[in-house]
Amino acid sequence: MPTVIAVVAMALGAAGCSSAVGSEYVGNDVPTVPVPTAKPSTKKPSAAPTAATDCTKSTRRLQAITAVDGIRLEAATDATRTSLLLKNTGNLAVIVVPDAKWNTRLLAAPFASPTDTATTTAMKAVANSGILSPQTQLPGNVPAAQAVIVPPGWAVCGLTDSATEVAGVRYLREKTASAEYFVLKALADQAAAVKTPAPQTFYAGLLRCGKATRLLLKERVDLQDIEFYAELLRTGSPCQLAFQTLVSGEAAAQRAMAQALSRLERVPDLQENTPLFEAQASS
Repeated sequence: MPTVIAVVAMALGAAGCSSAVGSEYVGNDVPTVPVPTAKPSTKKPSAAPTAATDCTKSTRRLQAITAVDGIRLEAATDATRTSLLLKNTGNLAVIVVPDAKWNTRLLAAPFASPTDTATTTAMKAVANSGILSPQTQLPGNVPAAQAVIVPPGWAVCGLTDSATEVAGVRYLREKTASAEYFVLKALADQAAAVKTPAPQTFYAGLLRCGKATRLLLKERVDLQDIEFYAELLRTGSPCQLAFQTLVSGEAAAQRAMAQALSRLERVPDLQENTPLFEAQASS
């Protein structure tokens, strides 16, 4: 009998041992291999490119535009090529309009243009003399309101509103704008050399002469350049009478007018208008 009890006890002990060992590998107590946590990336995603909002960063020089006789346009763009800065370093005035797809709009570029009172007043008078009136018919049916006159020394800025569009414009050489700017700049410089007139008087006098220049150029196509300037500034002409309001004293006005005419004898020859040419920030 004692032998049987011992055998049963040994069997129970063996069973208990087997159960204890099995419990180490079941339920939530199963050991796991730790997975290392990924560290968040500190690199910032690159920002999407945006279109330029002005031409102040247009410092990447492009090939100068010289397709038209008498015209040289220095060109520059920015890293996105969504801006196009054009500066007229040639001898004659141009009119600049948007590209054929109308993706580019035009803005003034005062930071790259003259700032003295005589030159800016002359430019303002040219811009408002009627060259770009609503009735003006420009090549390509471009509305005059979308055009900008750019005389020698002045600049214009072309911008696209989409970062995927390359800035581009069209331009043409313009005879009347060249004539007006030569005349009004010469008179403005002479008036300022005596004494700069009051702003409103200065502008009104030059505007009157600018309109007379445009009208005479249209009526007297038979005149050579120097004959045209002499007729324009003759005694009793609208330009001569307007100039007298800018310079006090008849003798001083006559001397200044003679000096202006002498200067006009040396300006570049006027040339006829051209068709439209293209310029792009990718060229």
